Amino acid sequence: MAGGFVVVYMSPNRLGHNRVGFTVGKSVGKAVVRNRTKRLMRESYRLIEDRLCGSSDMIIVARNRAAGKTYAQILRDMKFVFRSLGILPDGEKQETEI
Repeated sequence: MAGGFVVVYMSPNRLGHNRVGFTVGKSVGKAVVRNRTKRLMRESYRLIEDRLCGSSDMIIVARNRAAGKTYAQILRDMKFVFRSLGILPDGEKQETEI
């Protein structure tokens, strides 16, 4: 499933917990930009992880547009993608975003 800044490839597993990998290609930018983008993606996932339903293997790939985006923008996009996949409940209240 694709959002504006991230693409999530997902496959269910029977382990009882999620396994996740993050990928940021060279087309996103130089090493500093790629590393910052990956840190933002990891932190966004960490905050969402406990609310995800089921157990899956996921690969989260940054799109070219992710370069230079803020933490709040990445978090919002990841929530959108997880809701679209049906693994993040819709009825959760809005939390304050940094």
